[in-house]
Amino acid sequence: MRRQASFIPGYGRFYRPQEEARWKIRHMEAIQKAFSQGVACLRQGRRHDGLFWLQRAEALSGRDDNISFTCAVVLLENGDVQQALPRLETLWTRYGLREAGLALAGGCFRGGRTEEAVRVMGQVMSCNSLAVDHYALADSLSFPAGLPGWMVLSNSGEIRLRVAGEVELALDGRPLGRLTAGLYDLAVLVPDEAGPWWRGQELTAACDGQPLLGSPLDVGSVTRCQSLVTAEVQGVRGWLWYPGEPDFLPSFRVEGHEAPLRAETLAEGFSSTALLQRPRGFYLSYVDWPRLTNQPTSFYDQYGRLLMGAPLDPALVRLMQQPEQVGSLRKGWTRQGCRAAVRRGRTDGLPDAAVMRGCAIIIPVYRGEAVVRACLESVMATAPASSRIIVVDDASPEKGLRDYLEGLAGTGRVKLHRHRQNGGFVASINTGLEHVPAGWDVILLNSDTLVFGNWVERLCHWLRRERAGTVTPFSNAGGLTAYPARNRDNPAPDPAEAEALDGLFRSQAEATLQEIDLPTANGFCMGISAACLAAVGTLNRAFFAQGYAEENEFCLRASEAGFRHLVGMDVYVLHYGHCSFGAEAAPLLLRNLEILNRLYPGYDEAIQRWKKVNPLRDHRRMLDWRRIRQHRADFTGAVVLLQHRGGGGVARAVREQAARLGQEKCLPIILEPIETGCRVVSPIEGLAVPNLVFDLPGEQPVLLSFLREMGVHLVIWHHMLGHETGLRELHHQLDVPYDVYVHDHVWFCPRIALLDRHGRYCGEPSVAGCVDCLSGGNVPAGDALPLPDFLARSETELVRARRVVAPSEDAARRLMRHIASPINVHIDPLEDDRQIRAGGSPARGNRPPTWERPLRILVLGGISRWKGYDVLLSLGKYIQQEALPLRLILMGGTHDDDACLDAGIEVTGPYDDRTVLPALQAVKADVGFITSIAPETWCYTLGWLWKAGLAVVGFDIGASAERIRQAGPDWGQLVPLGLPADRLAGVFMSMTCRGELKTFLQGIEK
Repeated sequence: MRRQASFIPGYGRFYRPQEEARWKIRHMEAIQKAFSQGVACLRQGRRHDGLFWLQRAEALSGRDDNISFTCAVVLLENGDVQQALPRLETLWTRYGLREAGLALAGGCFRGGRTEEAVRVMGQVMSCNSLAVDHYALADSLSFPAGLPGWMVLSNSGEIRLRVAGEVELALDGRPLGRLTAGLYDLAVLVPDEAGPWWRGQELTAACDGQPLLGSPLDVGSVTRCQSLVTAEVQGVRGWLWYPGEPDFLPSFRVEGHEAPLRAETLAEGFSSTALLQRPRGFYLSYVDWPRLTNQPTSFYDQYGRLLMGAPLDPALVRLMQQPEQVGSLRKGWTRQGCRAAVRRGRTDGLPDAAVMRGCAIIIPVYRGEAVVRACLESVMATAPASSRIIVVDDASPEKGLRDYLEGLAGTGRVKLHRHRQNGGFVASINTGLEHVPAGWDVILLNSDTLVFGNWVERLCHWLRRERAGTVTPFSNAGGLTAYPARNRDNPAPDPAEAEALDGLFRSQAEATLQEIDLPTANGFCMGISAACLAAVGTLNRAFFAQGYAEENEFCLRASEAGFRHLVGMDVYVLHYGHCSFGAEAAPLLLRNLEILNRLYPGYDEAIQRWKKVNPLRDHRRMLDWRRIRQHRADFTGAVVLLQHRGGGGVARAVREQAARLGQEKCLPIILEPIETGCRVVSPIEGLAVPNLVFDLPGEQPVLLSFLREMGVHLVIWHHMLGHETGLRELHHQLDVPYDVYVHDHVWFCPRIALLDRHGRYCGEPSVAGCVDCLSGGNVPAGDALPLPDFLARSETELVRARRVVAPSEDAARRLMRHIASPINVHIDPLEDDRQIRAGGSPARGNRPPTWERPLRILVLGGISRWKGYDVLLSLGKYIQQEALPLRLILMGGTHDDDACLDAGIEVTGPYDDRTVLPALQAVKADVGFITSIAPETWCYTLGWLWKAGLAVVGFDIGASAERIRQAGPDWGQLVPLGLPADRLAGVFMSMTCRGELKTFLQGIEK
């Protein structure tokens, strides 16, 4: 994989969109190449090579779920259960899909974790069907574990019982008889008065009172269907499948056509990143199915449930048959991204806004009893007595939920309306609107929300504003009003935290009294004024079926009628998100957004313009500020830590120092550069503050005000690369001292790494030599200063610092050699090497490298030129050329992975510090290799290699050499800088291969 040269973003440094797009394309190509190579190797029987390429694809993709699952299966087949299980546990917890659960149960069983295997297998069988190939595993985990047997249900309605004795079978507590082992048809067993078997919820089977493996069985989970129907130019395309039984061939029915149709082939053109989706597709042309173009048509699965996207309306078909509209995409939109009014709303004759008659709260309900209960309890506890709570049960399949709603309706606390068939969000809202008295405001509320305090009164207050059509509160998952992150859904906070946030929003809005217009409201909680509702009408079901984007279309009609869409600045609503649609949310949303953009060309671009304008920026920033303020009393003072955005060792050092400061009750405020200024990295565990962003130099006074309020008494410079120049005076403006921590050679080398223009260690020449070197360009830290001025600035800043701290003697000596004025440099190592080596010396082998057992040489990290890329590449080529029994393994990456791979170097891809030790041990290396050719001030990778129990070879330069020399020969070997590839290979050929790796993890982790 070839990437552009290293680039650390910061003030005034922008990626051009074209560059970012090219990088993404190359990155995706590298992932696809690695995955395809892995699959090809597996097909050829080269399992080891296949696993390498798959794990490389997994690392490059950031652990894509589908790739991780493939890796886990191959690892299981290789017998590497310990590496496979963590992947499978994550995937089973995240998705609950059958294959992940079966693989996890099988892996646990093979790994000797029988009790856990039985538990997982029971969970799998209670929610999924099994194929014949899975029966042996069910046998192994039931009878030997002391269970009387097992049960499983298919979407054909057949239940299989594998049991030694008689089984008592019951559906929702209704006995179905005593049965022996065999295959039974539930349609025959369930009496007619009980209704179809698939409307049941819980199927139980017990032998002498002991439940079978898989009991109780969740009927709804086994029969759950994911689907989508979409109108196209020439016909209708759709897909459906049953995740609980992915090998089951589904059938579906089209309204007006008596015979069911079978969907047998995999869906064409289906694209999804979700794990193991295998939908079956169908296509119906308008020529063969003319009804689709002139009558509303419903599509049903085999249980009579509407497919997502149905019914299809002829108006939608006509819309999709039209060519996409062209011309100015900005036509009809304001510069702020809002829809322009094309006609005034007809508001004559409506009651005066100040004396509206009441407010109706419409809550559609489908599934998720616990979540719905919580929502309704919060609404009933907070809604004023004058309001009306209208609940629409959209044919819920959950008996417990239906009974709960019936009970509420019986008390008169809510008005309940029921659909005989599931119609979706749009149909439910429109049903609710039919029962709203004229002249009332309306609040549409998802059933997966929680509300707090006098939220109804506050939302209705915004509806009294001039030309107000809708109002949307803030939420963790609120689209344009999401908080704290604004461009994605945030995790749902716990209810107590959410209630506190609502109070915070209320108090802040009272102080600012802002009105912010939105391009569109969000239907999770959407207030609609009576005037708007009367002028615009109901939601449009013809286009949007079960929901998603219908509220946007309503809002765009309202905008054209002259109404505004406001942010409820003083209201926060907790939103769990997608509880009703689940895994079908993304395909349905994409379908409906395409329809919306056909109805209103330029919609997506308008939304992006609004986001770019970011009118809620200051409000969100102040909220972050106030949230930190609430925690400030827990600390005795505050310290600013300045870092660059390059990650790596600097970020780790800052993170670890911040943690120590926090333990000492000192608030650490990390500032890192962005293209327009700087941002605060959250100083408090679990507190996200992504909006604490300051444009510099214009907002320097605002930044100073924030830092003064936090009580900053010290500024620590870890790295100024990328920061706006004015931050070099931050300590002076705050009137506090500052410390300097040395992480590289940026103080006297504008190239930072002490490399010349040819990529070699420069030897640290005179100033004249440095000037000549810098004339070649590519000077990331020069700040456009002539070198003498650059050095003079460094000298002044270092001399004036309260303390200058370096992590190694080598780093301190080099710094003092280049700074004319004397400075006292304190040595503070970033790691305790004695503690790292406390587990004992690395294990030694006694076998020379052979082709049957080559010496495995492990290099760790992102290897740039100064980290030794050229050395690594030349060594790989020499090993390949001479066919030496040496294997180079790079756990990390380079700017040109392809060249390294071509040279026979195994480049595994990026790693995560949280899991690096197990990953290092899984490599089963014999020796580590630090390839850096320039003097590092510290080297975290050396510590990782030592923690993994490896002796390390490194060049005799910099802090690594200093540490290896101090550790002694058992822990490493130093070689001269510039040693050619043939002699370097000879060094490794003289070493011996180890046997079993020595485990250091237990002592280190403690």
